[in-house]
Amino acid sequence: MWRVLTGLMIAVSALVHAAEKPADLVLRHGVVLTVDAKDRVAQALAIREGRIVAVGSDSVVAPLIGPKTRVVDLAGRTATPGLIDTHAHLLGGGADEIYKIDLKRTASMTELLAMVKARADAAAPGDWVQGHGWNEGVLAEHRPPTLAELDAVSNGHPILLENITHHYAVVNSAALAMAHIDSTTKDPPAGTIVRDPGGLPTGVLKEAAQTIVIDHIPPITAEQYKATLRAMINHMHAEGMTGVKDPHNGAREWAAYLDFASTEGLSIHACLLIYAGANLDTAKAALELVQRARREAKALSGGDLGVCGVKILIDGSAMARTAWRYEDYAVDAQHPAPTGRGYPTVEPDVYRQMVLLFNRAGVTVGTHTIGDRAIDLVVDTYAAALTETPTVGLRHSVIHAHEPTQHAVAVMADLQKRYDAAIPETQAEFLWGLGDSLPGSFGPERSQHLMPLATYRKSGMIFASGSDYPVTPLPARYGLWASVAREPMKGTYGPHPFGTDEAIDVHTALRSYTIWAARQLFIEHQTGSLEPGKWADIAVWDRNPYAVPTVELKDMRCEMTLYKGKVVFER
Repeated sequence: MWRVLTGLMIAVSALVHAAEKPADLVLRHGVVLTVDAKDRVAQALAIREGRIVAVGSDSVVAPLIGPKTRVVDLAGRTATPGLIDTHAHLLGGGADEIYKIDLKRTASMTELLAMVKARADAAAPGDWVQGHGWNEGVLAEHRPPTLAELDAVSNGHPILLENITHHYAVVNSAALAMAHIDSTTKDPPAGTIVRDPGGLPTGVLKEAAQTIVIDHIPPITAEQYKATLRAMINHMHAEGMTGVKDPHNGAREWAAYLDFASTEGLSIHACLLIYAGANLDTAKAALELVQRARREAKALSGGDLGVCGVKILIDGSAMARTAWRYEDYAVDAQHPAPTGRGYPTVEPDVYRQMVLLFNRAGVTVGTHTIGDRAIDLVVDTYAAALTETPTVGLRHSVIHAHEPTQHAVAVMADLQKRYDAAIPETQAEFLWGLGDSLPGSFGPERSQHLMPLATYRKSGMIFASGSDYPVTPLPARYGLWASVAREPMKGTYGPHPFGTDEAIDVHTALRSYTIWAARQLFIEHQTGSLEPGKWADIAVWDRNPYAVPTVELKDMRCEMTLYKGKVVFER
């Protein structure tokens, strides 16, 4: 009883204090999903100086309405915390969308080649022709374009087309020649130059082999980066999104964010991971950049930009069959011969040393890991590092975590309890966007337990969600839906290749895009739920995700977005 009375006294005290002067903005006559510790649902809220000052019924908020208060009648619409994506390549992916050929929805090789030809015919002499997003799960031919097909439409230009996963690409003969890749070229460490039976390169380059060609392409300019951020922030606002962890950045990308925050203002919470490379030298350089960038971010007003730590890639992609596994990849119609078990993209001993370096320095590590063998290495390394230098709250993350073993789940659950670390940052949207390829890689039995969100909860774990944009679309509503539905885009392997045992309810899914996501950006005391004292980061929707059929979640329409109490989008 005393806890209830204390809670009431605090609430009354807060309201009395809040009532000292009117609110700047009031939302009322709606459904307010607070996503607080008890998942309470309210009717209205009030905002002053960018922060929430009251949440409750219309009558509770009414005394805060003054002559200059803007009052928004929700008319039954639903307000949620602004959605947060914990793994979106906002800058790099946005630049792909704007400046390269968008091949994500090409349904046939004829369509893809026509788009490439149109760009090549219009390009100035010497220009590269770049595309991104081709997806063999969507293409009718279920394969990349051949070297001969690309050469036939190139009009003399070098061409590079990145797969939707960004873990492999296809290039034409002009690009191979420019990069000096031929039958004598050796595979780089942690990369594969795919060859035909005669040993000649086919044009397909996996993992580190891509960089041999990419190094010859002029980089994105500072002005292009600025235009990209402007467009992507507007896109986020239109989708009810107010926060992002951008997970793969170097000095140029950090400079782009810093310049934008200094000159235009971000109007999103942006937290970057600095790419740590694949050896101790690159790791030490990344640590220096993290330390400098944190000083520069701290000097900014507003606190909208931050550095969340570093990113390491320990394996590749399931679609490229480069993710590191204990078992061979499944044989299917597109892969009739065994394709191996993938490989680590960083030497395991070097990876352990890198994690120890960062953990000792108090820097959070996010590791890209998809295959079960890679995930075991990651969680065991986190455990060893935290045993050596015990630190609570670094929140080292396990990015993607497609197929964790029972051992990995147990270690993650233990590390979360003891150190607030080993938090999965997962992308349920993959089950939709890549859902017509992943079952072919993992096979029918293993596919039933990919991204085991329900198992995480049963083990007492939390997780945070995202899109891995541009691998899947940025709008978080797709992720909310995919977390519950677990359905593929086309049904190439049947309507439910991933089963429903690992599905979660929409309440849990929303937490993974709000308060749990805010934790991974280290801002959960400032945002992620609708509670007095927090920033008014709010999305208003045309429907209540808690009440509509699952199929409608992906069709939710954002009608208003507030960032720190300011309306940044209104339909």
